[in-house]
Amino acid sequence: MAAAAVIVLLIFLHYSKLLVPAESVITGISRPVFSKIYSASFYIRQAYSEQTSKRDLSGEIKNLQAKVDSLTFENAKSASLEEENATLRQYLKFLSENKLHYVMADIISVGGLDSQGSGQTVIIDKGSKDGIRAGLAIVSGQGIIIGKITNVKDYLSEACLTTNRDCKLAATVENQDKTSGIAEGDLGLTIKMGFIPQTKNIKVGDIIVTSGLEQDIPRGLVIGSVSQVDKENNNLWQNATIEPLIDPGTLSIVSVLSPD
Repeated sequence: MAAAAVIVLLIFLHYSKLLVPAESVITGISRPVFSKIYSASFYIRQAYSEQTSKRDLSGEIKNLQAKVDSLTFENAKSASLEEENATLRQYLKFLSENKLHYVMADIISVGGLDSQGSGQTVIIDKGSKDGIRAGLAIVSGQGIIIGKITNVKDYLSEACLTTNRDCKLAATVENQDKTSGIAEGDLGLTIKMGFIPQTKNIKVGDIIVTSGLEQDIPRGLVIGSVSQVDKENNNLWQNATIEPLIDPGTLSIVSVLSPD
């Protein structure tokens, strides 16, 4: 009752304006305090809002980065598949046009099966169970011979590259029937073609292909182009240096040609 009476009295005094002087004094005293309280609460709200925004922005950045990473991966996978499909179409075009029997294979490593690793041999994922045997040619999609099968397991095979000194191929100049010789690797960099009769005309820029005189190696597979001719007057033979037209290191898929 007493509290209600006090409240009623204060309301009466307020509306009768008898408290105006006191209210003015109280308001004047409390205004700076309320102003500081309001300013402090404003800065607190602002700081909280900024921190919340930073957290939200950081989370958004992480989400966007995850999306970017996902899209980058998908684009890379799509580009890889597109490149692989283009390579396969190139192989099929060459093989069908030349009516060659083949086995497609992936290069899975560089080095020998039983010997120590070498940059001049490659391992493919097809073997005797797939009809592969020693002596068969491996080619790129453009019909460039890059090596010859030398060692075969059930599901793996080793091939020496044309720049390997152990890789020997019966060769001839493109579009010529009587200029023949033996092409073999030279120091893992180029190919040497020897035993070319001095009477035969061979020049820089000529394309060297397989001659077809070797068992299991069809005629017309490109070996490389002549970059140098060594011709000595007192010798029965002349030699040519051949530059490969493709780097085997850029290949992941090859075809193994089979006469069967």
